[in-house]
Amino acid sequence: MPKQSITRKRRSITVAASPFNQVKFELGVVLVMLPLVWLVVGRLVASPVLQFAVLFGVASFAAGWLVMRTRNILKKLEKGRHREARQE
Repeated sequence: MPKQSITRKRRSITVAASPFNQVKFELGVVLVMLPLVWLVVGRLVASPVLQFAVLFGVASFAAGWLVMRTRNILKKLEKGRHREARQE
């Protein structure tokens, strides 16, 4: 009878396969990037109105990017469903 190890085997963290995994990653990048941009803009731009404009522009661009990516994935999934329905 082989001896069993007292230590547990490591379990890796895995994410279920999803077409939205890349968008989730990009959302994480945005959530890390925006506070950094806020800190940099606070140091480089003196006017509070201009700071707001820059931050609003960056946040709007990031939100638009994520919406566009999500809509593209949804369109691809919908096309795939239509193809499957036609083949049946």
